[in-house]
Amino acid sequence: MLRPSRWRSVWVLALATGLRRGELCGLTWDDVDLEAGVVSVERSTTQLGREVVTTSPKNHERRRVALDAHTISELRAWKKAQAAERLRAGGAYVDGGQIVVWEDGSPVLPDYLTKRFVSDQEGLKLPRMTLHGTRHTHATTLLREGVPVHIVAKRLGHKDASVTLNVYADAIPDDDTRAMDVFSRAVWEA
Repeated sequence: MLRPSRWRSVWVLALATGLRRGELCGLTWDDVDLEAGVVSVERSTTQLGREVVTTSPKNHERRRVALDAHTISELRAWKKAQAAERLRAGGAYVDGGQIVVWEDGSPVLPDYLTKRFVSDQEGLKLPRMTLHGTRHTHATTLLREGVPVHIVAKRLGHKDASVTLNVYADAIPDDDTRAMDVFSRAVWEA
């Protein structure tokens, strides 16, 4: 799904964490601990016309989201590429410490990121996905694989797991037979 693109690491981060577009744009390298494998979601960037406003995340839900080894590797490569860009730009580099930036270090507008995600899929023989769709893909994958709803809600920054249940109820397996097997093993075979 992900072909070579300047933004590949950002797309991987979006898929691996379920972060909102504004949360991706608001991330700084100080928010990412590659050694511990965790990203701290502390802020969100919103676009009003061509103006960018940074606030706390939606619902004011700051959170920590664990990263897998593949995503950590992608972020290490992205950080290294940004360091090379910083050297090439010299004193013209705008260093705000953000992760989602242009070659000169200036922040990317959230609307551009959304459009670029769609254009990076051109020519792929896969169903189209929006940038926000990466959030839904992340959540539904976790739920279908049996991750408890409260954990998925925490990763997504939902104040209450009922929000996650309402939005993703169709992704939660309705496996009554599995439930019966679990009960039987726990109670009758114990």
